[in-house]
Amino acid sequence: MELEGLKSSHLADNIGVNRATISHVLSGRNKPSIDFLERLLHVYPQLNANWLITGIGYMTTKKDAKEVKSSKKIGKVVVFYDDNSFDEVNP
Repeated sequence: MELEGLKSSHLADNIGVNRATISHVLSGRNKPSIDFLERLLHVYPQLNANWLITGIGYMTTKKDAKEVKSSKKIGKVVVFYDDNSFDEVNP
């Protein structure tokens, strides 16, 4: 939001989600869903999906991007398969 100079209400309108969804994600009440991330990346393709999910690497895919480090650690990774099964991996 800061990168684009957006208020949370404008971000919600831009990606087509309820304004409360943005509020809940920002407050930490809810984790962003896959649908939320897909919408965000569709509207803002310069965002780095890996950074959004893990906090590792560069926030944007632009060559002049600055690395933004996160103090968060990965707790588990969930892999979803096309047959609707999944596996959990603890790094």
